[in-house]
Amino acid sequence: MLIVLISLIVALACIGGWVAYQAVQAKDSLERAQGTVSTLQTQLTSVDVTKLDVSALTASADSFASDVSEARQHTNDPMFKLAEKVPMVGPNLTAVRQLTDSLDQLSTDALLPIVDFGKTLTPAALKPVNGAFNVELLRNGDTALANADTAITAASASLASIDTTDTVGQIGSAKTTLTSALGKAQDQIVKARGTLSTAEGILGMNGPRHYVLAFLNNAESTGLGGGPASLSMLTVDNGAFAITDQASSRDFPQTDGPVIPVDAGLRGIYGQGINETLNWSTSRPDFPTAGNLIKSWWEKYRGGTVDGVVSIDPIALSDMLAVTGPVKLQSGEEINADNAVSLLLHDIYLRFEPSEIQSGTDAFFKEAATTIFSGITSTSAAPDALITGVNKAIDAGDLMAWSANADEQKLLTGTKISGVMPTDNAKSTLTGTFFRDVTVSKTDYWLETAVNLQTDVCTNPNNPTFTQTVTLHSTITKQEASTIAPFIVGDNFGGRKFSTEVYGYGPVGAAITDTQVGDSSVGGSARSSSEDLGRPVGRAIVDLAPGETNTVTFTYAGAAGSYGAPALQTTPMINATAATIDAAGCK
Repeated sequence: MLIVLISLIVALACIGGWVAYQAVQAKDSLERAQGTVSTLQTQLTSVDVTKLDVSALTASADSFASDVSEARQHTNDPMFKLAEKVPMVGPNLTAVRQLTDSLDQLSTDALLPIVDFGKTLTPAALKPVNGAFNVELLRNGDTALANADTAITAASASLASIDTTDTVGQIGSAKTTLTSALGKAQDQIVKARGTLSTAEGILGMNGPRHYVLAFLNNAESTGLGGGPASLSMLTVDNGAFAITDQASSRDFPQTDGPVIPVDAGLRGIYGQGINETLNWSTSRPDFPTAGNLIKSWWEKYRGGTVDGVVSIDPIALSDMLAVTGPVKLQSGEEINADNAVSLLLHDIYLRFEPSEIQSGTDAFFKEAATTIFSGITSTSAAPDALITGVNKAIDAGDLMAWSANADEQKLLTGTKISGVMPTDNAKSTLTGTFFRDVTVSKTDYWLETAVNLQTDVCTNPNNPTFTQTVTLHSTITKQEASTIAPFIVGDNFGGRKFSTEVYGYGPVGAAITDTQVGDSSVGGSARSSSEDLGRPVGRAIVDLAPGETNTVTFTYAGAAGSYGAPALQTTPMINATAATIDAAGCK
């Protein structure tokens, strides 16, 4: 649109020397402003505040505002206005002046205030201080956006009043272009205000919110990492947060029937435990399912209303403690990045006599949860470093979130933190491999896993095949298995074997064609296949004696179509699953 105005000013400069001079000066100013527009668009649409160059954004906005203001001064020169009375030429000059006035109005009343707000969105400003978020930041943002919305409405009205009846066609086109741009900008502001309003709700600015923090135990694996062995209620009121209640999985019954109904097909895949045992609520590799189940468990047996669920495991805690530094328990014991996983998922179980393991570990986990939460949320660590640690945990599936509020859940849709697999193969052709311990033990500390995906999807998209080869290896020794407490190695089999269910999720729209399970001294077998989340599901159970290794192979056939690059997703395990992809022709 600025290019059109520049061209018009040059064309109209012939009406007189002084007016021509003003027109050329205005043209130069608008050309400089035009050069800043694309830079501003890129800077203002950045969604990662940790990468926002505040000084560059400010310089760009100030430069644009200065250039547009200068152009307005030239088009509002008395001689320029006097020339507007010249027949035929005058209406064109008037329209150009009014269009330039609109740009200046938008710069002053909309762009600069929004940029000023953007400068406050720094990692340091977003970081909690003394157990509270800076809620005034959101209020200031909504005010800035509301004022910009008002300014755009006023500018749109001014544009509508510009008479282009007797002007050249380019001026009418410039008006149309600017009107369209304002409409799009206003739509974006409405969306941004909606996002801010949703964030205000999440932070309890419209009344207290209650979120369950579910601490997953990877030593007893489930599809999403582990069962929620320890839970804390996080209450957020006007930005201030605190842990107000705690419970362990032992505080919830296992013989009281379904906590809520679920689809029969889901129970067919994961058994009745999916909604009858809290620890198996995270079996399905879909965090909204787990979040809704955990919410239901808490509300039914602890009371109150749960507004959302956040899961975190010791692997994620280790990532964060690497940034924040260690925390100390009342006993003086230190939990740090190096010992968090081993301490919370193994060592702690060895401290107590067999009859005291459950009560002793429950008490320890409660104190550890409170202490670690306090340490992380009150750290003096650099905010950008902390965000990096959080993002690492999210990318690995060690940190997930779900909201019971539909509008708030929409903010999570399409992000890694939502814990949802893609619903198509457009960006990537994802296959998943997930594990669930059925020994009722804590022996996944000794389980090593690997997955290899072989596919010709990049060279044969009309009839692709996908083969997952899953390897499981138990590193526990016979001596350890026979001497460690039954609570750890599992009462079911007394350390003689360790049983793991393996679930293979194929690409969206594919079909499973074969499931093979290798031999071991204590068994293992394929189970009937199924379908879930728009994907074929292969199932198998693998029994390993101490030190044994076994494999499971799932084969899928894909339909003809377009496929993104192949990708693998696996259960977050204590010993990270070694994942490899062999795909000829893929970039």
